[in-house]
Amino acid sequence: MVNPFFVIVGFIIVLITVGGLLYIFYSRSNAVEKNGYGALVMLALVSLMIPVFWIMEAGNQTSAQADQQTIAVQRGLALYAQYCVADCYKIQSGKVVDATYNGYPMATLANMKVADITRIVYAGIYSPSATPPANTSLIPKSQNYAGPLDSNDVGYLVAFIQSSTASGSVNGLNRLASYLQTNNPSAYATASAPPPPAANLFGTPVDMTSKKAITIDIVNAPAGAKCQPACFSPVNVKVKVGTVITWVNMNSLAHTVTAINGTNVSSPSANAQMFDSGLTPGIKTGQSFKWTVTMAAYNYLSTHFLYYYCQYHPTMVAQLTIVP
Repeated sequence: MVNPFFVIVGFIIVLITVGGLLYIFYSRSNAVEKNGYGALVMLALVSLMIPVFWIMEAGNQTSAQADQQTIAVQRGLALYAQYCVADCYKIQSGKVVDATYNGYPMATLANMKVADITRIVYAGIYSPSATPPANTSLIPKSQNYAGPLDSNDVGYLVAFIQSSTASGSVNGLNRLASYLQTNNPSAYATASAPPPPAANLFGTPVDMTSKKAITIDIVNAPAGAKCQPACFSPVNVKVKVGTVITWVNMNSLAHTVTAINGTNVSSPSANAQMFDSGLTPGIKTGQSFKWTVTMAAYNYLSTHFLYYYCQYHPTMVAQLTIVP
């Protein structure tokens, strides 16, 4: 936008200069002098107006660029709302929280180089630390990768992602909630739904949030225990993101330590992309397996629980309660 102050100052200077030259012009009786001063008046007027016009043109260009950026962010917002997969945002008190794109937190993406953001959007690259949707064809990508995005769409999404760390209305995420309310009320309702009630299936967790590294033992099952032939001990621990967990097998049989897909602990299936010690050869007696708690694990369920089990013995189930 043009700064009105500079425009006003420019016109005042022009008026003063031209006024002074006109005074000199009319104070002269000699026709030759009048012609000379008249020419000076015109020259001064043109010369002084050039920078004013230049300032106005520069301001118009800046305004046009800002308008183009606003349009790009708005179109990127619409594409994000259309192609977002795998619960990539929540809405709390009318505001978008925990927003991600292809498993990457928005703030992480926005701090990347434009070329890296473009590559992730263009090729549909999913974060290696996040669990992709079961149907990977839902991940948006360029038409060159058999996806729905043309080159303009990629640019719009990049602009939207870059705006996500800005303040105010420039931030596309700040407009997402109202956009969904108007254009996709069902998506707004789903994202605004409260999380399911907490399900501490294994009792009150042992609080180990003050420790950077902890140990969980695999021990012989006590008499009457449901976890057979061994149990994880403690069966439920509260840990912080970044904590290093070491599972140590103190049982005579080999076991695995494998994250569970979702919350089905009665018939668990492996979520190996979260963590998995592996079926071959398994964790043998006296051996151990380490894993560092990730932010992806914290965000995996809205309750911030994570269940895991032994693939050899599915009744051996335990729980991690994760805090950021």
